[in-house]
Amino acid sequence: MGEVKWTNEQLLAIKEKGENILVAAAAGSGKTAVLVERIINKIINEKIDIDKILVVTFTKAAASEMRERILEAIYKEIEKNPKNIHLQKQITLLSKASICTIDSFCLDIVKNNFFEIRNISKLKNS
Repeated sequence: MGEVKWTNEQLLAIKEKGENILVAAAAGSGKTAVLVERIINKIINEKIDIDKILVVTFTKAAASEMRERILEAIYKEIEKNPKNIHLQKQITLLSKASICTIDSFCLDIVKNNFFEIRNISKLKNS
């Protein structure tokens, strides 16, 4: 398989630093590939752990595919540099990574902060 030819917009989404991004495009346009490349770029070049990155999709299938592609990309990078401890660590951290649907992300926020939400609700009603 040859090297991927990214569009200018895709390269911008992959390389943008210090910003949160939203990748919105038509089906089959390469959104997943762009996001995987962005994540791998952050893991390798910026030494960011995968469990410090939030990836939100609309479907469980997309979240699952994203996780699988990230794992494959990490393994490819480990083949190039088998002694890279940082990359090896990412395989373990991937199970804790926040790669999920927007529904499950919001539900986790509510579950993990229900007490605060309840307090806010009480304040508004008093």
